[in-house]
Amino acid sequence: MTNKVTRILILSDFFLFFAFGLLSPIFAVFVLDNISGSSLSVIGMAATFYWIARVTLVVPFSRFMDKIKGERDEFFSMLAGTFFMSIIPLFYLISSAPWHIYLIQFLMGAANSLAVPAWRILFTNHVSKRRVGYEWSLEDVAVGVATATSATVGALIAERMGFHFLFGMIAIIGVSGSAVLLLLQKDKKIFSKFIEEENRRAKAPLKVDGIK
Repeated sequence: MTNKVTRILILSDFFLFFAFGLLSPIFAVFVLDNISGSSLSVIGMAATFYWIARVTLVVPFSRFMDKIKGERDEFFSMLAGTFFMSIIPLFYLISSAPWHIYLIQFLMGAANSLAVPAWRILFTNHVSKRRVGYEWSLEDVAVGVATATSATVGALIAERMGFHFLFGMIAIIGVSGSAVLLLLQKDKKIFSKFIEEENRRAKAPLKVDGIK
């Protein structure tokens, strides 16, 4: 058994990895067939732009989260990052030039660099100290099952129903994974430090003209 927070985080990751796993194996096919002037080098550059954003922004975002007490900032960073990751692929539907793909990939990397550190911080903080390996292994299994399953499903959807339908499915499933995180709002542990700080401020005596 795992605690509620880690269960929700793993479930959300399952949805997200399933969503993006639908496209990953056939992304190159989409670019070559639908983007004018595309080539294998365009696909390589698309990956480069993603990782430029990812490695450039992940450290500043992570340091910002570390500086803020409590886990409220991690929660909202993770929620925003996963939501944007889910809707950004819809822009592929209106892309027609290589630079469109580069921009979309850069935005995806930026959203990922916001969501991933926040997810890892929350998971690390709430993982059972007696079952660290076990709970991380459950995350690994969930990601593996989602990715393996979606690889075949995505190819079949694209082949039979087209890429437009596929991108719609990616957005719907991805947003569902993001929505799952809203269940964490009811967890007092995540917001406890923030709540305690607000209570202390509310109870603190007011200062008027330098006099307490």
